Amino acid sequence: MARCRFDPLAYVDPQPSPAIIHALGFVNRWFILPIALRIPHVDLPAEDLARLRAVVRPGAAAFVAPNHPEFMTDWMLDKEVSRRVSPLMAHWASYEIVNIAKIPQWLWLRNNLIANAPGGGGRAYSVRWARTGRGVLLHPEGTPTWRGERIGPLVPGVVQMAWETRHTQAGLPVYVVPLVWKLHFLGDVSAALAREIDYMERRLGVPHQAPAPLEQRFAGLQKEVLAVSLARHGAPEAKRAGEIADHEFFALQAAHAARLLGELESRHGRSAGDEARRFHGLRRAIHAQAATDAGAACRDRRTLMEIERLHRFTRTDYGGPTLTQEQIGETLKQTRLALFTRGLRDGLHGVLPVAVAPRIARIRVPEPIAVHTAFARGGEEAAEQDALLALLAGRLQGALDGLRTEIAPDVDPFRRPNPFAGGPV
Repeated sequence: MARCRFDPLAYVDPQPSPAIIHALGFVNRWFILPIALRIPHVDLPAEDLARLRAVVRPGAAAFVAPNHPEFMTDWMLDKEVSRRVSPLMAHWASYEIVNIAKIPQWLWLRNNLIANAPGGGGRAYSVRWARTGRGVLLHPEGTPTWRGERIGPLVPGVVQMAWETRHTQAGLPVYVVPLVWKLHFLGDVSAALAREIDYMERRLGVPHQAPAPLEQRFAGLQKEVLAVSLARHGAPEAKRAGEIADHEFFALQAAHAARLLGELESRHGRSAGDEARRFHGLRRAIHAQAATDAGAACRDRRTLMEIERLHRFTRTDYGGPTLTQEQIGETLKQTRLALFTRGLRDGLHGVLPVAVAPRIARIRVPEPIAVHTAFARGGEEAAEQDALLALLAGRLQGALDGLRTEIAPDVDPFRRPNPFAGGPV
């Protein structure tokens, strides 16, 4: 008898096991977070916890929507939040993770992870599960942003599922629950950040810059990375790192990203909307291209990944007069993840991208959005869903801004002068 081949694109409903879920919650709380991920303390104030428990409960349907600044750390913070509020909460995850192989799939499905397999039944399962009162968690930014101070564009799935749930049962309270966290180092970690730069310099094969100040080493590394990208993609404006002036860095990088994006869209078409929707449209087109020209699709996929990396380090987020240690750390992390993927050390780092030093996770819960009252007046559904998504984005960013102000006394003493400040817009 022929053995059925495992299909990572095949959707399977979760099969939650309370025993496995509670066991992983214990392991995460006492081993993964404090030891593996170097997060010894999770700060979730009692009033925020109470606000979350008031809506994730029997007799209501709640869709919890956290920000997504990192990979792996976010999953474990998701798990810690659900452990404290509703251990059997369902969580959305990439099908590449849930369906990576048969045995991991068995484990993740029993941890109530919903695979975002194309055309799967995740949305229907989410609506059913939310109605049990245990809650459903998904990150509305879609993918990790590696930006700890700004919420990226949101995808509408969380709003659409809440909207659908609202229509399934008359009188059922339905909530979209914003949730934000911000992580910060426990003190001066300049030496640890310098060691990370040391490693990346060696991997790139570029001159070692020690003992220059941390901010100068960071700027030099970013210019080396840009020079490599310009040369690799045949940019007409290609320069060596030493030829890139600090004040022109962001303008040169933006022009490079715009040219690469224009070339991809000339081949695959341009989607309407913001950059996130344009990138999403390109991913779909490149995926379709793979059926007829796998080599070209692979090259275009790498180009799109580079465009997305370039868009994560921009003047908007990193052009101020100073940089925090956290901003330097997150930029180094996403750059390393994008550039270095081969070998055992980088392979392990890609699975578990641990920060360079211990951090505290500060979690806050803004006011939940009562979909059943705020958006139950009738009218054009698409417009109301857009308004709901905008409201969610505003509450996420507002809470994140509040957290940034709250932790400023712990963060600001270690700020560094920004070599890239100023220059042409």
